[in-house]
Amino acid sequence: MKPFQFQKIIKIFILLLIISSSFLLTGCWDRKEVNDMALVLGVAIDKYKDKKIELTLQVLIPRSAASGGQQGSGGSGGGGGGGGPIALVRSVVGKNIADATSKLEGKFSRKIFWGHCKMYIIGEKLAKEEGIRRQMDFLLRHPEPRERAYLFVSHGKAADFLDPAPSLELYTGEGIRKLSEKRIGIEITVKDVEQMLTSDTKSALLPYMKMVPSKVGKKGKKAITITDTAIFKKDKMVGNIDEYATRGLLWLRNEIEVSAITVNLKNDEGISVDPIQQTVKLIPKIKKDKWGIIGKIDLEGMITQNETNLDMMNPSVIKRIEKEIEITIKQRINKALNQVQKEMKVDAFGFADAFHRQYPKQWEKEKNRWDEILPQIDVKIDIKAKVLRSGLSTTPAGLTKEEVKEK
Repeated sequence: MKPFQFQKIIKIFILLLIISSSFLLTGCWDRKEVNDMALVLGVAIDKYKDKKIELTLQVLIPRSAASGGQQGSGGSGGGGGGGGPIALVRSVVGKNIADATSKLEGKFSRKIFWGHCKMYIIGEKLAKEEGIRRQMDFLLRHPEPRERAYLFVSHGKAADFLDPAPSLELYTGEGIRKLSEKRIGIEITVKDVEQMLTSDTKSALLPYMKMVPSKVGKKGKKAITITDTAIFKKDKMVGNIDEYATRGLLWLRNEIEVSAITVNLKNDEGISVDPIQQTVKLIPKIKKDKWGIIGKIDLEGMITQNETNLDMMNPSVIKRIEKEIEITIKQRINKALNQVQKEMKVDAFGFADAFHRQYPKQWEKEKNRWDEILPQIDVKIDIKAKVLRSGLSTTPAGLTKEEVKEK
C-alpha cells in the first residue's frame, strides 16, 4: 500500500470516529428553563396549630423585575416605570416545609425553585416551642436551597417581615440580605447553624429581626432592624439579647465589624473611635477542678468625631480615651456574659471549643457535665486599646488653637 493511500485511510477513520462519537453526546435532558420556574426570593416559616407550620414564599415576578417595578403582596399595584410589583407573597399551611411546598405548587403556574433564595425567616413562636431542627433538615437535605443563605428569627410572625417594601432595594429579601452582610449584628448562614448545633457548645445564635418606626417618635411606616440576637440551646430558642449585649458577644467571638465606640470625657460631650484592627484570644485554665478563661483583646482605633474642646494630639488625652474605650467594651462583654452564660446557661462564646483544644483529656471526662460547669466558669476580660490616629483634623471643628484645651 502506498503511503498516500495509508494516510487517506487514516483520515477517513478519524473522520468516522468523530462523527460516530457525536451520537454519544446527549442534549440537556434535565434542563430547567427560567420561564418555567417560580424563583423564591424570601421564605418565612411560622408555627401553626396542631404541630403544623405556615410557609410563606416571596416569589419574583420576572416581567416586573425587568421593568424596575416595586414589591407587592398581590399581583397588582403600580411601580417605577409602570412595571407593577416585582414580587408576590403567598402562604399555605402544611405538616412541614416539603408538605407545604407541594400545596403551594398548586398556587403557581411555574415550578417552585429554591436555588435563588438568600434568606429564611423563622417565627419566634416556632423557634421557642418547636425548635428549628425539623426545618433545618429540609434546608440541608433538599438539593436546591443554598447552604450560604442567611437565617433569621423574627420578633412576632415571620410572614409579616416579607410585606414591607424596603426603601433602597426592589424587594424585602434583598434588603435584609444586604443588612446582614454589613455585619452590624451577627451574620449566620444555614451552614453555620448546622455546624453550631453539632459543635461542643450544642448552641446556636441567629440574628433577631424586629420592626421599628422609620422615623423616631412617629408611627406608620416601619423599617426592619437586625441588631439583636436570638440565643438557642440545642435547637430551641431560650431568649434574646439587645444590641448593646450583642456587641459584647461579637467582641468576645472576634466577629465585630461595624461598631463605632463613643465615650464621654466631659459632661455629655463624646469622642467616637472606629476600630481598625483587633485580635481576640480565649485562654482557658483549669486549676484544682476550677475552670476559668481569659478573654484577651487588643484593639487599635482611629478617632472619627470629637465633640469636646480637648487636644487630640496630647498623649494624656489619648490615654484617657483609651481607658474609657476599655471600660466601655468590658461593660458590653460583661452584660452579654451575665445574660447568656449566667442566666440562659448557653455557651455562645466558644468556651467549650477552647477547653476541648487546650485540655482534651479533661474535656472528654467532663463534657457531659458542661451545662453544670458553664455557669461556674470564671471569665476575666483583659483589654488593651490604642488610639493610633486622630483623623484628618488635629483640632476640634470650629475652634481656634487658643480655644483648644490640653486636658
